[in-house]
Amino acid sequence: MSQEKAQVSVVGASGYAGMEAVRILHGHPNATITRLYGASSAGSSLPDHYKGMDSLVDLPISGFDELQTDSSDAIFLGLPHGKSAEVVQILLKAGYKGRILDMSSDFRLKSAEAYEKWYGWTHPCPENIPSFVYGLTEWFRSEIRLAGHITNPGCFATAMQLGLLPFVKEGLITSCDATGITGSSGSGASPSAGTHFSSRFGNVKAYKVYRHQHIAEVMQSVAAVVSGDGKAGGSADSSGLPDVRFVPVSGPFVRGIWMTLAMTLNEEAHAGNLLEEEYYNAPLVRLQEGLPELKQVAGSAFADIGWVQDGRNIVIGVAIDNLMKGAASQAVQNFNLMMDWPEETGLMFPPTIL
Repeated sequence: MSQEKAQVSVVGASGYAGMEAVRILHGHPNATITRLYGASSAGSSLPDHYKGMDSLVDLPISGFDELQTDSSDAIFLGLPHGKSAEVVQILLKAGYKGRILDMSSDFRLKSAEAYEKWYGWTHPCPENIPSFVYGLTEWFRSEIRLAGHITNPGCFATAMQLGLLPFVKEGLITSCDATGITGSSGSGASPSAGTHFSSRFGNVKAYKVYRHQHIAEVMQSVAAVVSGDGKAGGSADSSGLPDVRFVPVSGPFVRGIWMTLAMTLNEEAHAGNLLEEEYYNAPLVRLQEGLPELKQVAGSAFADIGWVQDGRNIVIGVAIDNLMKGAASQAVQNFNLMMDWPEETGLMFPPTIL
């Protein structure tokens, strides 16, 4: 393990995912933040946007025009969907040789056609898609270790796959009904009519039922696991694969995703034993009998997975913090693997108490 600290930069530092990346990396024993970047926030500093960073991270936020001179060991992208691809083009054209960890959706799907279908826009640099490895840490470690560029999974997709893939791997299911409730921070820092406080407080609302874009990346991983090659990515074509039906729900809270997956097994198997066999070497996955609560992971890098079983009928529950395991902490977890450090380095802090 290298003792010299890695130099890292964060793009989109004043957004929720970017600020969480800064918060984690500030306390990381092997990393030093050397540059912060933003678009509308250029010329300010992080405490101008979040006073809690005062006297901790006072670096100025640079504009994207300075990306061309960045020489850091790794760059974390915490940008809105559709913007990361633009920054990746800038970096690669400038000859950037460091690692890139993108927390947006811009490189998750492995074909430009899939972006047209699921996101409704033409990918600006499809030639760069193949260089990005899908960073679902617990399932694709070997590829992540060797990667130069990582595309972080979506928050819903992370929770869903952690609960689903062990059963797909063993060929135990033909269908799954998933429901995921997400906090308001998943909608980003800029409020809209459907996401601001007065709309969400005291309210629960389903949206994009059976049509949420994260289904596409989940089915890519399902295809990879079913094929047995263990490689991240693949086709988003779901023909011949288990049928995954997903109902996303916006909840009246700020942080976290609470996911349930209801499945009927094709044969007798013990859900707890199967999960323990899969995640015995996963330091940031915690298992329990019964379903986890959301608050037990808030502000942490953990994914808590539980189960309830009645014969061949099972319900798997997954709780994660959407800004952490669903974004920034999983990016740092992948960064650790890329740097040949223990994946939990800088991430073993407890959840918030309240």
